[in-house]
Amino acid sequence: MTLDELCEEFGVELCLFDASNWHSSGFYNPDTKVLAVDINLSELEQKQVALHELGHKEHFPSQYRIFRERCELDANRNMIHHLMKEELALTEDRTQFNYLVFMEKYKLKTMADEAMVKEEFYNLADII
Repeated sequence: MTLDELCEEFGVELCLFDASNWHSSGFYNPDTKVLAVDINLSELEQKQVALHELGHKEHFPSQYRIFRERCELDANRNMIHHLMKEELALTEDRTQFNYLVFMEKYKLKTMADEAMVKEEFYNLADII
């Protein structure tokens, strides 16, 4: 799925910007419904950033201020969920899926990411 298709699905506008002098590679503005993504990233990285930021779509600013880490984990889960759905759609034999290869491909490094990758795989794969 392309960035444009993602934005259409989520009902947001896309803004590509140069984040060289910015503190993050993307953000979502709920007031204007604009998703901003660093134009300097690879296509794969842009998609990851977009999916993460779109995971914040349902977060209220006050909720984010109080539960920042929880909101960031929710956004990562959203990203992992959508990436996993796309990956599994391309996989002929889901029993051969290697979650470590998936994590390496998307540069997912934390234990929380690993737990979410495994959970999303088992939720989406229908092989148990």
